[in-house]
Amino acid sequence: MSGRKIADNSSVRRLDANGGALYPGFADTHCHPFEFGWLKRNVDLRGAANITGLRLRLFARVQRSKQGEWVTGMGWDQEAFTDGRMPNRSDIDDITKGNPVVLTRVCGHIALVNTVAIERLGFERRQGPEFARDAEGRLTGIVKEGALEEVYASMPRSADACEDYLLAAESEATRCGLTSLHAVLSVSGYAEELQALASLDSSRSLALRYRVYVPPEALAYLEGKGLRARLSSPHLKIGGVKVYADGSLGARTAALREEYSDDPGNYGMLRYGDEELGETIERADKAGYQVIVHAIGDRAVEQTIEALSRVTGARNPKRHRVEHASLLPRDLMSKMAKHGIRSAVQPLFITSDSWAAARLGRERVTDLYPLKSMLSEGVVASGSSDSPIEQMNPLLGIWAAMVRGRYAPEEALSLDDGLALYTKNATSNGFDEAWSGSLVEGAEANITLLDSDLRDMHPAMIRKVGVAATIVCGEIAHTSSGFLER
Repeated sequence: MSGRKIADNSSVRRLDANGGALYPGFADTHCHPFEFGWLKRNVDLRGAANITGLRLRLFARVQRSKQGEWVTGMGWDQEAFTDGRMPNRSDIDDITKGNPVVLTRVCGHIALVNTVAIERLGFERRQGPEFARDAEGRLTGIVKEGALEEVYASMPRSADACEDYLLAAESEATRCGLTSLHAVLSVSGYAEELQALASLDSSRSLALRYRVYVPPEALAYLEGKGLRARLSSPHLKIGGVKVYADGSLGARTAALREEYSDDPGNYGMLRYGDEELGETIERADKAGYQVIVHAIGDRAVEQTIEALSRVTGARNPKRHRVEHASLLPRDLMSKMAKHGIRSAVQPLFITSDSWAAARLGRERVTDLYPLKSMLSEGVVASGSSDSPIEQMNPLLGIWAAMVRGRYAPEEALSLDDGLALYTKNATSNGFDEAWSGSLVEGAEANITLLDSDLRDMHPAMIRKVGVAATIVCGEIAHTSSGFLER
């Protein structure tokens, strides 16, 4: 393996792959690395079997917290609870009387807050679908979408902490064989996150390549600080603008054309009106940014395609994308292909959304995550984890894309197509063809070395394959034991 082509072969580093298999460097084209690192320092509620389990983990953190400071956590999933219901503030108020608490669902689109937080934020008199109420009109403690962003905005944060969060995520990413991350910044913390990125880049502390996507609220900040030009190096570049069109299926906030099968009368939530979304996209497009729009439900996907098609023409030179495009009927898929609109998909959602048939019914669920049809139709789709929603490991994503799950087995991908999601298509969706996506002599060494060859392997075994080394820009970012240099 070599880095850039060098005339003097004595300067080329030679590494013994020990029988492993070389692949172009994997990329994750939609993740939240700061949230990943933040979760490591807060209450991790993933895997909690019931509300009692949630309470036990929360109580342990409250006992170690100072009076009055925020206690935060993420990862609960009511669909996995043996209780069979959503948690509410009464479930946690008795153990959190001295601290405001916010516990975000695994999807990141709704959260449980306690009474202390409700009172501190002045939510008691607020109205609207973002604030869940019981039959008596009392707030349950479940807040959704924009209201959750208000909660986050009220919490203190610092650039130093964000540096720690990012480095924790980077360590995990390199261990998983990732050489590049498309990093989505938060609405409430983009300033501190940008500061952290700039500081780590200037000190040459970043091992991976980052394509950074900021919320529309950050555009004035970027231009005012001159950060768009300053944040441009081999490891760091402002990729574009991330817009939210709707919520998630798990939280029943993804916007659907027809009501939820398991919640009659609920069609989900659009974050923007049609005109407002179009104006937001056009403003970013005119400023020269790539626009990526979170749209999960078919109503939100339809709205997003209509808005994007006004600026893409037929070729889509800025490579605007629909992130997730989860519920994608054929008419919408055809429109995406017609306008060259791209996507970043999350194959692991296929296997983790065990409740999808109940949400959508037997007919609609066949249009959920139609990866093979997307690629066949000509939609350039790249792979991602949406971490910390799912594990960063791209091998798990390839496995999920190949085995599917309980629905639409005909949409399973071949190994080559699964790999393309995280290599060729990923580099194309990030404008990175010049530095990655293939293994050819003279190309920059951005390489994922696996301990086994994926070819001729049963898909079920792909989950067991390990990463022997991750090489970025010719430098070893991660190596496991047994990897020898000579």
